[in-house]
Amino acid sequence: MPRILSLLLAILVLCPNAGAQGPGELEVDSSQLRFYLIQAFQAGSAADRLALNHIGIQVVPLADDYLVTAVLEGYPAHQAGINRGDLITAANGEAFHPVYSFNQASTDSSPFVPAHAQYDIELERNGDILSVQVTPVFENLYDSYRTATLNSIQQFSSGNKLIGYVRLWGFSRASNDLVSFHQLIDDFAYCDGLIIDLRNAYGFLDTSHLDLLIPNRRRFFTATGAGSEHVALAFGTQNTVEDSYQKPIAVLINADTRGGAELFAYQLAKLERVVTIGEATPGQIGDYRLISRGASTAFRYHPAHSIRIDGNVFETQGVTPQQAVAYPYQQSTRSDPQYETAVVIMLGII
Repeated sequence: MPRILSLLLAILVLCPNAGAQGPGELEVDSSQLRFYLIQAFQAGSAADRLALNHIGIQVVPLADDYLVTAVLEGYPAHQAGINRGDLITAANGEAFHPVYSFNQASTDSSPFVPAHAQYDIELERNGDILSVQVTPVFENLYDSYRTATLNSIQQFSSGNKLIGYVRLWGFSRASNDLVSFHQLIDDFAYCDGLIIDLRNAYGFLDTSHLDLLIPNRRRFFTATGAGSEHVALAFGTQNTVEDSYQKPIAVLINADTRGGAELFAYQLAKLERVVTIGEATPGQIGDYRLISRGASTAFRYHPAHSIRIDGNVFETQGVTPQQAVAYPYQQSTRSDPQYETAVVIMLGII
């Protein structure tokens, strides 16, 4: 039996949501890639975002190895052929760690320095042992997620119909990013349908994101209760977008669609021309707060239990897709059943 299959029970026991932070996992420390993702998105300025050497992956620990749950388009892992579902076992002959395999402590104000080195990565895929070479990039994850979004853009035709696709890795309220998002949606104006991939997405939603797809803010969800950065939206102002995208949309979600990305999926799902596909989101729209642990720091998650979205509890509930399609992280295959379902549905609508 392939080793990755023999570890399936461990996945179900240790990681029931295959990477989604569960109720008991309330802290993210600096040994985890997710720490640098949260830090980069919460930083007050570009200069405050912590850079690290990374290869463009999301992972969950599995026994002594790491299971790849997502790969950023255009980054070293993607270029080397590392796939979602691969089990990374070693880097340069040593046990693999997504942070420490590529980073050593710095003596200046930055925690890490550029590596400028190539690494031999050993991984297991469907019982086969493979070896690939990667050269990490030294970059903060905010910039990486923004670049990966641009790298993901596709347009493809079927008959006389044109379908657009984009994987929105991160949501930002920064003015420059909202302008870029506007241009991104404008580029799909001639597409007959659009697939928006929110799997593994994170960030902070702005009303301007919704304006580009929904012409009337009176149709936006309502948020009540104690404040959270994820639901701090300017609902009362007027939509100034003249030509919002109003054609059919398929939205892909999973258990690692969190924060503002979940609220984006929730709002789109309210539209008749939108179908959501994949797996339920975890319902995590609370805040991460930085805490000190002696010489180290961590982010502690504070759930948004008191917040109501359209009058209902959203925390721990999340978004349930209209079309449920399972795609377990340990399923290493060239096919993507969630994406393929989205294409079939779109072709049936447009």
